[in-house]
Amino acid sequence: MLVTLYLVLCVLSGYWGRNTFAGPVGFFFIGLVFTPLVSLLVLLLAKTRLAEPREAEE
Repeated sequence: MLVTLYLVLCVLSGYWGRNTFAGPVGFFFIGLVFTPLVSLLVLLLAKTRLAEPREAEE
């Protein structure tokens, strides 16, 4: 039961980190290696990736 909760929290942190520097897989592994709480704290401090501006078509 606790392992399932741990893995669900890791998956959630990966999902919430999908637009950051590490991406979803990175935040999932951060959650696995450390704890999901640490990965969520890193997620709060992480900046989101902005979409690259497209060049104006001429």
